[in-house]
Amino acid sequence: MTLPTITILTPEELPITPGRSLDGPDKTIVSDIINAHGFVLFRGYDSASAEDFHAFIQCFDLPNFTYSESFSNAVRHNRTVRVFTANEAPPEVEIFLHHEMAQTLSFPGQLFFFCEHAADSGGATPICRSDLALNILEANHPAFTAKLRKLGVRYRNSMPESTDIASGQGRSWRDTLNVASIAEAERRLTSLGYEYRWLRDGGLSVQTPILSAIDDFGRGREVFFNQIVAAAAGWANAVDDDEPRLCFGDQTRIESADLEAAIAASYQCTVDLEWQRGDVALLDNLRVMHGRRPFTGSRSILASLCSPISRSAKVI
Repeated sequence: MTLPTITILTPEELPITPGRSLDGPDKTIVSDIINAHGFVLFRGYDSASAEDFHAFIQCFDLPNFTYSESFSNAVRHNRTVRVFTANEAPPEVEIFLHHEMAQTLSFPGQLFFFCEHAADSGGATPICRSDLALNILEANHPAFTAKLRKLGVRYRNSMPESTDIASGQGRSWRDTLNVASIAEAERRLTSLGYEYRWLRDGGLSVQTPILSAIDDFGRGREVFFNQIVAAAAGWANAVDDDEPRLCFGDQTRIESADLEAAIAASYQCTVDLEWQRGDVALLDNLRVMHGRRPFTGSRSILASLCSPISRSAKVI
């Protein structure tokens, strides 16, 4: 079993002053850790609020990716212009490993998390090295990974008519698509290459265009960049939408044994980040997946997306 390494930076090792950008050598310290491990934890920086977190993020000079611009259908609420709540699914719901917005055509290159309040128990953020998970999956299931490379993947999910806070994917189709009407929704989905079907309860079932599931992003090292684990383990069907949440890009079925292997390989390469109040984590979204363990008590983790990246649909 290969576990990621949790590297912790403190003010003694890397002073960070809100309102002042990191200089070149300080940025190098952070980037060296990110390049080696995919994420870094900052502890002891006296961040206590969304505003403190916002000021901390600003020091890194990374472009903002506002949640309203995203195609994610998790329920979240903004606390500042670049800080919002993490997925607000009920505490007993596990959020399975995923790359942020890997089921869409636009996604963040980096993301920050901030622990405003740690849970009484549970609530860790599991972090998976996707490059290591791909190595395991390829060694044991080479035919599956070869087919993923060739055909890519399509995702299907359902968006409710009204926001459902009891769901990990409860953002309404109006909010997800940033539209006000059915006609606007249909125009936007068509322009992006999505297929769609309106549901009897006013919800919307959509299927993505073909997306790559394995990519190196020009870095020379491939990663298992997708939402296969989350979709296979946790995405639920709407009442009148019983079509599979996942398929290959040519619409053929992905076998359950291959999905189970992908889940197992990913969790073999996962370490739990146990939060302390005031912690800030910076993740390379092109390198590591993350999730959320169930918890008891109250828990408040805030998030911020950075460095938006757009891609084209895969052609097969």
